[in-house]
Parts: sequence; structure tokens; C-alpha cells
Amino acid sequence: MSNGQQQARENVQRLTAWIAERNVQKDYGEYERQGKINRQALCVELDFGRSVVNQNPTVRALIEEAESVWYGSKEQDKKAHEAARERSETRVAKTNMEVSRLMDELARVKAENSDLKARLRKYAAMEQVMQQTGMLPR
Repeated sequence: MSNGQQQARENVQRLTAWIAERNVQKDYGEYERQGKINRQALCVELDFGRSVVNQNPTVRALIEEAESVWYGSKEQDKKAHEAARERSETRVAKTNMEVSRLMDELARVKAENSDLKARLRKYAAMEQVMQQTGMLPR
């Protein structure tokens, strides 16, 4: 039987080898769960208890380091995605405001156009009467 310190060293060695293997195979994405290593899958694969992850500070540090290397860039990608989404939403809001302004202006121009057409019909009728009679109608 081995003592606790020896088991802890063996667990650290197994974890170190597992991390190195994931780095070589680049399949660490399969072990991701919400931006972290899936502890349950890790424990099953390395055949040690969940308590090892929680109680062994070296194991915990190795896992956190691997997570930052493997999944840390996703946080930056997420921030970049959020910034791009905010810029897009701002652009959409500005476009919507401009469309609204243009629609208001179009309604105003249409109203002015119909008023001017009515005036034109009135003056066209007056001009026709003037040409026929030579006098301005009352």
C-alpha cells in the first residue's frame, strides 16, 4: 500500500501526462464544460476521486493552468463578440432613427406635393378661363 503523499504525487504525474496528451492530440475541447475542464470526466478517465481535484493544491493548480491555456482565449473571443454585437446594435439603432427621420420627411413632402398639385389644378383652371374669356374669374 502506498501512503497519501505518494498517491498525491502519482495523481499529479497522471494529470501532467493527461494534460500533455491533450496538448498533443488537441482534443481538449471534448473535455470542456462551461469554459472549464469537466471534472467528472477527468476523474473517471484518470481513475481518481473527485476529492483529489478539490484537495490536492498541485492538481488544482495544474487544472486551472490548463483551463486558462485551453479555454482562456474563448473569454477574449466572447468579449470581442459582445463588443461587435454592441457595435452592430448601435449601428442598427442609428439606421432605424435615420429611417424614421426619412419616413417623416417623406410624409411631409407627400403632403406638400398634394397641396401643390391642388394649387396647380386651381391655377390651371384659372389660366384656361383667362385664355378663353380674356378675363380673370372671381
